[in-house]
Amino acid sequence: MKVLVLGFGPHASGSDAAEYYRSLGYEVSLLDNGKRENLSNIYNKLEMLGVEIIKGEILAKDIKEYDIVIKLPSVPVQSKVLKAAREVTNDLAALLKDPRTEKMKKIVIVGGSSKTGIASAVTHALNIMGERSVMCGSIGMSGFNILQDLNEKGEDSYSHLIMEMTNWQIVDTSASLYGLWPNLDTVLITGKTDERKAEKKETYSVFGSWVRKAIVDKKAKNSFLANMISKPEKTIFAPTSFNPYRNSEPKKSAYEILKALGYHKRDIEKALSSYKGIPNRIEQVAFKGGILYINDSASTIPEAVSFTIRTIGQASIHLICGGSDKRGEINPEGMKVPFRMASSITLLSGSFTDRLISYLEKNGISYQGPYEEMADAVHAAKGKAEEMLKRGSNSQIVLLAPGSGSHDYFENEFDRGDRFKEVVSSLI
Repeated sequence: MKVLVLGFGPHASGSDAAEYYRSLGYEVSLLDNGKRENLSNIYNKLEMLGVEIIKGEILAKDIKEYDIVIKLPSVPVQSKVLKAAREVTNDLAALLKDPRTEKMKKIVIVGGSSKTGIASAVTHALNIMGERSVMCGSIGMSGFNILQDLNEKGEDSYSHLIMEMTNWQIVDTSASLYGLWPNLDTVLITGKTDERKAEKKETYSVFGSWVRKAIVDKKAKNSFLANMISKPEKTIFAPTSFNPYRNSEPKKSAYEILKALGYHKRDIEKALSSYKGIPNRIEQVAFKGGILYINDSASTIPEAVSFTIRTIGQASIHLICGGSDKRGEINPEGMKVPFRMASSITLLSGSFTDRLISYLEKNGISYQGPYEEMADAVHAAKGKAEEMLKRGSNSQIVLLAPGSGSHDYFENEFDRGDRFKEVVSSLI
């Protein structure tokens, strides 16, 4: 079998696809026209596994040579070229087509807001209640990582798949499945939807007779009724009566999903009571010695760092940032606001960090590092926070908000966040 992966895609997820199919013994090629030095570690790893890295433009006559083509977002490919392929898939379609996932409960979350928080809350609650749930889609594990787990750990590794899906994922997945979705236990649409997108029926194409229970926020009711393709087995308009989280998203929607799955109200409330938010997104890790440690490793672009710092508000923030930029597309200028608001700046090493250093030095902004090890960066930022405490300042914040990718020194942004939490844990 010959497999072609079209690009690295967001967070270099194309490498997950290449590694998975290579582990099956398939002949795998990955097409990418970016600079090798921006992803040198991943290039080297894939080539050691026997993956061929190719460059150039893919043509219809060339794509016919491959049995499977993996389509990733943000990789431009002409539609006529894709039509020439024997089979086109993505990670979610590959996951749903695998017979080992047939017995797993499948929960899909779509819409315009709060999807990640809802998916995270549902995953947390299910695992607290003794299930083996995993989050995938826009944020979470790649479908290919999950398939790899099934190969290595057995088909009972997971009991529930929680899939957060954007419009492009719905369209690509549906096309790869030829519109034949497997049975989905619940599909929830959030309260805020993009009406322009809704007119194209992209969001609503995931709803159909294959959905056992559709949960529709009452704010999206009219759009849902006007745009759904076929009727689900049952439709629930939320929030329902006696929902204890009526004014608290994401727990409000998570509660509706868990109720629809058949869990008892008391058990749901107990499980959700320990939910503290999305891991790696403004996640408060610890408070010790007048210093609050916050993990925001999921901030992989400068705009996300700006949002986080503005959300935190007026505080002495010791920012740990920097990392990788696989295509050289991230603009250091985007860090202007975070750099202006931070009390100190500590840099993690990486391809993006090299350009950050040029920006900082050009603008006369001081910094520490760069550091290859997370422990060194955390200790350096902590030192700056302690200096301000000694001068009589109020509580300090050490914030990991990289504003860039992670693949130069970490497996992914989740591994980066875990390393930060491990270091903080050792400190306290």
